[in-house]
Amino acid sequence: MSNKQRFLYQDFSDPKAQLVTADNNQNAYDIYCPQPSCRCLLLRTSFGNFVEKPKDKTVLLPSTEKLDPNGTTISKENANWNGTNGESTSQSTVEYWQLTDMMAFENIGFSKTVEGSGLKYLCCADCNIGPIGYHDTNAQEKEYLLVVNRVSYDVGSLISEEIV
Repeated sequence: MSNKQRFLYQDFSDPKAQLVTADNNQNAYDIYCPQPSCRCLLLRTSFGNFVEKPKDKTVLLPSTEKLDPNGTTISKENANWNGTNGESTSQSTVEYWQLTDMMAFENIGFSKTVEGSGLKYLCCADCNIGPIGYHDTNAQEKEYLLVVNRVSYDVGSLISEEIV
């Protein structure tokens, strides 16, 4: 990664307008691991589709952790997001970057399937922080969902005054 500045979802004054392209509803910036010390590129610009799902139809993700490939907690991390899975208490929806092909990711880690649920948690491929999203192996349509407020964004040449 270059010396471009990365921001978290909550750093933006109007995240939907600033992070989503107006013409095709895709991610306007490269998406990185939320950990400041990790430089892992997760998803390139325009590969994820912005979707909102009803809160009662989504998976409530556990708080941030380092996971081993079995989905077992290695250690708790200092969270860069709140534990609300991408929604505030006043919202009735959860916001995600949706992909239908796992090969569209630049780097991503998957846990083993959580027993009895069909869920695989997504985590950073380099530092294993997560979950930052999930994949439901039982879903009729294949989709991979990254929670918008559990990743960071490389805004390139934008200056911080334009973000906040």
